[in-house]
This record gives sequence, structure tokens and C-alpha cells, in this order.
Amino acid sequence: MGRITSYFGLKDAKHDVVRLATLYTGLSLFMQIAFVISTTFYLIFVAEALGNNDFIVGMTYVGVLVIIEMVVQTLFDYPTGVIGDWLGQRYILATAFMTYAVAFFLVSLVTTSSPFALLILIYALMGFAGSQQSGALGSWFDNNWRVSMPEDESRKEYGVFLGKLDMLGWLTNTLILIPGGILATIFSRAWVFQLQAIMCVVISILSLRLVRNLPETNELDQKRPTMDEYFSLLREGVQYLFSSDYVKYLLLGSMLVNSCISVWSNLILFPMYYSYMLTDVAVASFRTIVMVPLVVYSERSGVWARKYEPKKWIPRFRFLQSAGALFFWIFAIIMIVFPVPPPESPMIDVILPGTEVLIIRVPVDSLMPVAIMILVFFVMGIFLQLAGILTSRVFVDAIPNRVRNGVYSLFPTVVLLMSIPQIGFFGWLISVSIPLTLVLVGIISTAGCLMIRKGLQYPHPLELENEIQDSDNIGFEPILDERDDFET
Repeated sequence: MGRITSYFGLKDAKHDVVRLATLYTGLSLFMQIAFVISTTFYLIFVAEALGNNDFIVGMTYVGVLVIIEMVVQTLFDYPTGVIGDWLGQRYILATAFMTYAVAFFLVSLVTTSSPFALLILIYALMGFAGSQQSGALGSWFDNNWRVSMPEDESRKEYGVFLGKLDMLGWLTNTLILIPGGILATIFSRAWVFQLQAIMCVVISILSLRLVRNLPETNELDQKRPTMDEYFSLLREGVQYLFSSDYVKYLLLGSMLVNSCISVWSNLILFPMYYSYMLTDVAVASFRTIVMVPLVVYSERSGVWARKYEPKKWIPRFRFLQSAGALFFWIFAIIMIVFPVPPPESPMIDVILPGTEVLIIRVPVDSLMPVAIMILVFFVMGIFLQLAGILTSRVFVDAIPNRVRNGVYSLFPTVVLLMSIPQIGFFGWLISVSIPLTLVLVGIISTAGCLMIRKGLQYPHPLELENEIQDSDNIGFEPILDERDDFET
């Protein structure tokens, strides 16, 4: 345990804090495994079922399903987040993963003859489960950390812990892709979906039993809010978004940048990869390779982030990050300079020395653009990690505990609202020109960076008088985040 606490930067922390961090880490990684194990073939499985085994034909319908999922999550995301503030995060997490379990089980039943209505139901359930899950576990951890670690005023220990945890998350993502593919090959893709359903049931039970507040937090929250306070939480959370110029521009700018990441992952990513690598093996291998440096970056980012002052560096890192503005423009240039190779191009196979294991397969004409893509991911991945850590350090004290889960759920809600029209428009434009799509998404991301920069130029909410005071109802004074103490 000593080495573990030292690794997470919690060597001198109290026992309750160590237990809190342990539970948060364990649940987070278990959730990662439950979700990521099928990501390589989940979308392909659905698209092939809809397109009668033709992936390209099915993608047209997948775009519609993604919008349905986003609309459902948008409608329920914030209200269920507020319910988490009202009832407690463990109940929200428990129902969220039970809903995921039902959805994954239904996915396992999908075939080429399945009615489209079944897929609509599945994606609606996924959206509803996502609306419940979003922000709940993080809100529980932040509430307890803030109360139990008053000595961590600058949130540097908090940042180090998140960096280490993020590293484990990326490592988990990297290591679970291949086992997921092996299980799908040996048994079936449907079998893996059923395994995911079982894991979600287990997570639901564990959340109900383990996600509980520390004694210090319970002492400050002995009185459960009334129904009137429920609506008060709903109103205060929405008001908080526009409570100051700092909050308004920082949050809306961050969400605009994140909406571009959503467009990349839901719309551009697979068409881009398959245009150059053509096969499932090549795409899966590419994804594994580009994740490797993210493991290292995630582990070190919390430590490296100590050197940077958020006001100056958050907008810069957001512009430079993977799936940021510069990233999109570089990928657009790659597609213009290196045209997409035809399907009949000769292939290059890379075999693991001493074995017959196929590591990667790419067309000869794709070798140079794929190598450049890998280099871009390697270089820009660190900026994504640093931006995330610095942003978390800002948010942990800028958001009142009383409305924290509701506000955390408001973030993805705003992202979804911003993503839906983009996916609708770029879903059409991508069939015309992927490079043009990338250029326009980069422009939108740049606008988000400029909003973040503008927001950080205003005073921090805790420096202002007459802001929302969660101490009025919870019974503690918010911890001041001294910007002058941050290392530059």
C-alpha cells in the first residue's frame, strides 16, 4: 500500500483519503474495461447489421442513431445530474449501469434482420444511461476530496493524482483492445456484448455499496434537500453557467472545443482511418500504437502541469492538443498531400519478430501518411493531457459543491447541444470532402480556444462577492484557490 500511495502522491494522506482514492481508481478502471473492450468492433457490428453486412451502407443509418443517442442524453443529462445532487451519486450510478446492461444485452441480439426500431431503442437506452453516468462519479470524488483535503489549497496533489489515474486509464484502454478482439474471434462479438452487460450489473451493485461520502462530508450534509431544493438546484446550476464572465466564457469555450472532439470521434475518425488503412487489423493496430505514448503522458502530466499557470496555458494547450484546431488542420493537409490509396494497392505486413502475430497491415501508398499521423498523435497527445489537468484544477474550486454534479452533467449536455448540428452538417459534408470538414472543425475549435482565453482574463468566481455560496446550505466555507501560489 505504501508504494501505491506514493505513486499517487498520497504518501502522507489520511486513511480515509487513501480509501477514497482507491475506490475511485478501482471503479473508474472497471468502467473503462466494461466500455472499451468492444470499441474496435461495436460501430462496425451495428453498421454491418444495418447495411446487410455492408459497413459503408450501414454508416448512413449509424449517423441517425448517434443523433438520437445525443438528443436523448441532452434531454436527460442535466436533470439526472441534479437528481444526483438531491439523492446521492451512488443511486444515479447504480441505475445508469443497469441501463447500460440492458442496452448491451439488446445489442448482442442484433442481426441483419433486426428491425431498425430495436437499434433506436438501444441507442436511446445508451443515451439515457450516459445522461445518468456523466459527472456522477467525478462529482462524488471531488466533493469528498475538497472537504477532506483542505491542506491541498492549490490542488497540486489533486492534479498529480488525476494524472496518475489518467495514465492507468490509457494503459487499460491500450491493453483491453486486443483481448476484446480475441474474445470476439474465439466466441463472437455478441458474446462480448453479453460480457459487457454482466460487468455493468456488477458495477451497478458495487456503486450502490461503495460510493458513499467520507465522515467529514457527511457531517456537512446531514440534511437531505427537500423537493423545493431539488428545483432550486436545477435553477442554480443553470444560473451558475452565466454567473460571471469567467464562468461563461471558460465553460462555453471548453464545451465548444470538446464538441469538436465529439465530432471527430463520432463522425470523422473511422472514415479517416479506413481511407488509408482499409482493414480492421490495420485500424486496430494503429489505434493501439497511438495510445502507447498517451500512457506515459498521462502518468507524467499531473507532475508536469505544476509548472504551468492555467490562465496562460489552458487556451494554448487546447489549441495544440490532439483533436484540437492545429491537429485537424494538419490532418487536412495530410489528406491533400497524400491522396487516399485505392483498395487494390499492394499491402505491407509487419510481423512480430519470432512469431506469426500480425502487428499491422497497411497499403504501400499509405505508409508515409500513416507514419505522419502517428507522429502527430505522439507530439500532440501531451497537450491534451496537460490541458485536462489544468482545467480540472480550475474547476474543482470554481464550482460550488451544492450544484457540482448538476454542473458536471451540464458540461456534456452543452457539448451534445453543440455537437448535434455539427454532426448533422458535417455528416453531409464528409461525403463531399473530408479535408474541408477537418478545416471547418478546426476553425470551430479555434473559436472555443479564444473563448477560453477571454474567460480566464476575468477574475476567478471565488475572488468576487455575492457569488453562489454553497456554504449557505451545506455548512462549510469554500476553499480559496490562490492563483499566486501556482508554479509558472
